[in-house]
Amino acid sequence: MARIDEQQEFSSWLLALQAGVLTEKQLDTLQQLVDEGRADTLEAAARYMDWQDSVIDPTEHFYGH
Repeated sequence: MARIDEQQEFSSWLLALQAGVLTEKQLDTLQQLVDEGRADTLEAAARYMDWQDSVIDPTEHFYGH
């Protein structure tokens, strides 16, 4: 999963993946989801991250509020 200290400079993981603008570290984050069995492909992992970003406020989630 994306760590709290990672800079995210795009609004959609999927669009950034398709545009080829993800950093190696961000691609590794998606690959980790595939490796863990949470997603079948990098695109599915990107969709998962987009969904997660829309459902969970990262700061609120980090502090447990």
